[in-house]
Amino acid sequence: MRGLIDQLTDRDLTTLADVAGMSREELVELGTHKPWRLRELLAEDEVRDAILNRQGHPANAVSPMLLFGVLLASTAADLMAAKYVHDWVGPSSRLPVWDVEPLQDFVSDLGRVGFLTRLLASFATPTPPPVPANPFDLRSMVAWLDQVEPADRTLILRRLGDLALFLSGVFPDRTGSHPLRPIDAQRLGSSIGMTSDQILALCDSASLSPGLDALETLGSRWYEASSDGSEVVVRDIANRFRQARRVLNQLADSHLYRLDLSWPAAG
Repeated sequence: MRGLIDQLTDRDLTTLADVAGMSREELVELGTHKPWRLRELLAEDEVRDAILNRQGHPANAVSPMLLFGVLLASTAADLMAAKYVHDWVGPSSRLPVWDVEPLQDFVSDLGRVGFLTRLLASFATPTPPPVPANPFDLRSMVAWLDQVEPADRTLILRRLGDLALFLSGVFPDRTGSHPLRPIDAQRLGSSIGMTSDQILALCDSASLSPGLDALETLGSRWYEASSDGSEVVVRDIANRFRQARRVLNQLADSHLYRLDLSWPAAG
């Protein structure tokens, strides 16, 4: 994944080089000049199993960047070979669907997969927001948008997009089937200038997945509002928010729930 090798710790590099049977110099060379080969390496069963099955919890042995890099590379490889996927249809309910091509297209791009890697790592070790708000609560973050300088407003909008993707991607059972309350829809939708009809649609109880629908709409709009055009990947994710969410759903079902990482947002 483009840029991942530069974000790994010394311990990560030593661990991964040892698992892969190469020197650190060879590993850095590979990640710098052939990032697609690094993703292939991280997706290998032997590498994944070695990282996840090391003595003690994997989060204590490697950094979040390497841990999620391995899990996303493995998920991407599984999706590229899949004929169908099990999509979320309700709390603890998944059904097989054939609509796998959009997910394959999403994970075929190193930049998009790298974005998701950094996203998950940022919630594993969250950085305090630029305001005294709960970084895992959309309403708490939105309340500060009109009280900060433009630079901080952009940071908050970006984090709102991140949080919408994180909540809908990692915790669909908690967020998917619950429509927004009208007062919450008003607060969140107003933050990005949504019309009354658009805000009303955010709390559509007739949808089979009202919570996911609302988070997808809001998250995409928050990402768009935070992008000045220079961050191409952010704009790309805004346009592919549903695919990004579904990729994270696959990752969560296949790996994250088994690891029990005790996310702060899970409480």
